[in-house]
Amino acid sequence: MVNRRFVLKALGLSVGGLLVPASLVHAAMKPRVTDVRFSSKPGRTRIVLSLNQEVKHTLTRLSDPQRAVLELANTEAAHHPTLLSYTDAIVRKVQTSPLPNGSMRATFELAQPARSRAFILKDPRGGDPRLVIDFIPASGQAAQARDEGDDDAQPVRKSQRKKPITIVLDPGHGGIDPGAIGKRGLREKDVTLEVAKRVAREINAMPGYRAFLTRQEDRFVALSRRSAMASRYGADLFISLHADAFHIASAHGASVYCHADCEEENGSVDPRSLELGKIMLSAIAKTPGLAVHFRSTKQARFAVLRNRNIPSVLVEMAFLSNRNEEVLMRKASHQAFLAQAVTQGAREFARAAGLA
Repeated sequence: MVNRRFVLKALGLSVGGLLVPASLVHAAMKPRVTDVRFSSKPGRTRIVLSLNQEVKHTLTRLSDPQRAVLELANTEAAHHPTLLSYTDAIVRKVQTSPLPNGSMRATFELAQPARSRAFILKDPRGGDPRLVIDFIPASGQAAQARDEGDDDAQPVRKSQRKKPITIVLDPGHGGIDPGAIGKRGLREKDVTLEVAKRVAREINAMPGYRAFLTRQEDRFVALSRRSAMASRYGADLFISLHADAFHIASAHGASVYCHADCEEENGSVDPRSLELGKIMLSAIAKTPGLAVHFRSTKQARFAVLRNRNIPSVLVEMAFLSNRNEEVLMRKASHQAFLAQAVTQGAREFARAAGLA
C-alpha cells in the first residue's frame, strides 16, 4: 500500500497542508489539490483528488507501455516529478510534474490494460469538489467492446464515439404490481409506461442517441433484472420513471432521486448520478406546466439505482394522491411535457458529461 505521506508530497502537499510556494501568494485563486485518497478493490482502482475549486482536466490513455496521463489546467504543483511505488494490481506507479504553462501532469503507469475515466464530483452541500479517476482492467475482444462504450467524463466529439449515446428508460412497476393508484383509478404502472414510450420516441428521433425500455408492455419485471438490462444494453444513462403518493392530498410536483451511496468513494454506484439528478430536476422546473416537489435532488437506497458505472436517477413525475395531478397525468398534453423535460435533462447531462 502506498505511503500516504509520499503521495501527498508528490502532489505538492504536506501532511499538515499544502506546501505553498512564493508564486502561490500572487495567485491565491489558482486551483490546487488539497488531498488525495486511494481505493483499491478487485477489478477497480479509484484515486480521488480533493480540490479547492473545479478544474479543467483531460485524461488520455496511451499504450506501449500502458499508461494514462492526467493534466489539470492552471493547477499548482509545488514539487518536481516524483516517482511513487504502488502495490495495486492495476496502477503500478505515479509520476507527477508541473508543466511550463502552469498546469500539472500526473502519469499513471499501468500494470495491465485498463479502461479509465475522470470526472468532477460536486458536493451538493457546497463543499469543495473532488476529481475522481477510475481504472478498470480490460483484456481481450470483450474488453475492447466494452471499452468502445466507455465514457471518460472528458469532452468527446460525437465523431469519436463508437456507439450512440444509450439511455435506458425504466417504467416503474407493471404486471401484478400496479404501484400507486389515484382516487379516480389511474395506476402508476400505466402512466409510467406511457411517458417512457414518449421519451423513447423523442430520444430515438435525435441523431446519435438511442433508447431502450426495461418493459414494453404491462408485465412484471424484477428490480434486479431492470438494472441488469441497463448493463446489457450498454447504457450511458438509466432513468427510472415513477408516480408518487402521500397521505397528505395537497402534496404535488415532481421529485428526482439518486442512490444514497452516490457520494461514497467505494464504487458501489456511479457518483455522476448526483449531477444527472441536478440537471434533470432543473429541466423539469423549467418546463411549462410542470412543478417540482423537492427543489434539490434527494437520495435514497432504491435498489434499481444501484448501477456501478451508469449514472442513474429515479423521477417521481407527480403525486397520484393529488386529485389535480391525477387528472393532469391522464392527459396526453401533460405526458408530453414530462417526456420533453426528461429528454431535455438527459441531453443536457450528456453534453455536460462529455458524452455528446
